Parts: sequence; structure tokens; C-alpha cells
Amino acid sequence: MSDGVELAAALLVAGPLIGIVCLFDPPFFKVWTLPREEQLVLVAAHRLAWTMANVGFTVATILTAAGLIVLAGSLELAVAPAATLTAGVVAYAIAGALWCAVLAIRTRTTPALAALVATDAPTEPAETMITALTGGLFASFIVTTGVALVAIGLSLAIGGVVSPPIGFLAALVAGLAAVGFIAYGDMLPAVLCLPTLLVGAALLLGWP
Repeated sequence: MSDGVELAAALLVAGPLIGIVCLFDPPFFKVWTLPREEQLVLVAAHRLAWTMANVGFTVATILTAAGLIVLAGSLELAVAPAATLTAGVVAYAIAGALWCAVLAIRTRTTPALAALVATDAPTEPAETMITALTGGLFASFIVTTGVALVAIGLSLAIGGVVSPPIGFLAALVAGLAAVGFIAYGDMLPAVLCLPTLLVGAALLLGWP
């Protein structure tokens, strides 16, 4: 394994792990599943934890995108898988930028909304506008990332970078995440950490 591929594998493991760890910050981890009112109360009580979680997700996204870019630049593939991999990496980077925008917006606006609710101040129409904006960005992020990771997983499998079961499984998880979001309107973003974590671990451990 070349130095570039080894670095890419390390980034592809580190990024998703950071993102997953950020979900579990006791007693704050339950914020992701609470109703709006309870979520705002918890964010108001743990503003630093909220900020750090979003910073962690941003770092995870940047590291993962960097890992994919390094990986694509370190491989010598046939024309078709190389083109597919490049397209997937570009799409992933674009989607990652959308996700970082969502994180930046909610880092600032959610505590502000919590402060308004705590003082019984009106939150409309600002809250509806913010929700519509972040919802649109989030939808674009989930679907684009899912499609990108399908392309990446298949190109790595077809190109012989990872074994077909690893590449196809990564593509399957990503595809199901995108389809699940389209069908149900929501998806835990951490699910999209799994394909790159799987690929990175396979490269680091030399899994067949």
C-alpha cells in the first residue's frame, strides 16, 4: 500500500469515527431524538456541547472528504472506474459543503431560538424560514452524498482497490440511506459515515 493510500485510509477512518463520537456526549446525546421544545431546552442548558458537536461533525466531514481526495489522487485505475471515482469524490465534496453550511447555521440559530422560547418571545417567521433553508440543504446533502458514495464504493470494487463485498456493501448502505431519506423524509447523517469507515478500515487492515 502506497503512502498516499495509507494516509487516505487513516483519514477515512478518523473522519467517520469523530462524527460518530460526536453523537454520544452524555448527557447531551439525547438531543438528536427529542421533540423541538425539549431539544431547545437542552441546547440552552448545554450550549458549549451543542457547539462542539457541530464543530466535530464539520471536522469529520472535512477529514473524510480529504481522505477521498487523497485516495483518488493516489490510485491508478482504468478509465471507467477512475472517472466514476472522481465524479463521486467531487459530488461528496460538494455535498459536504452543504452539510457544513447546515452545521454552521444551526450552531448559531438553535441557541438563539432557545433563548427566545425561554423568554416567551415570538420565533416566527424566522424559525420557519430557518427550518426551510436548513431542510433544503440537508436534503441535498443526504441525497447527493448517498449517490456519491454509491459511485465511490462501486468504482473501488470494480477497480480492485477493495474487494467486491466491501465496495458493494459500502455502496448498498449509501444507496439505502438516500432511498430511505426520499421515502421517509429523514435520515440520521451518521449512517453516511459507515461506507467510508468501512472502506478506510478495509484498506488499513488489508481485508480481502
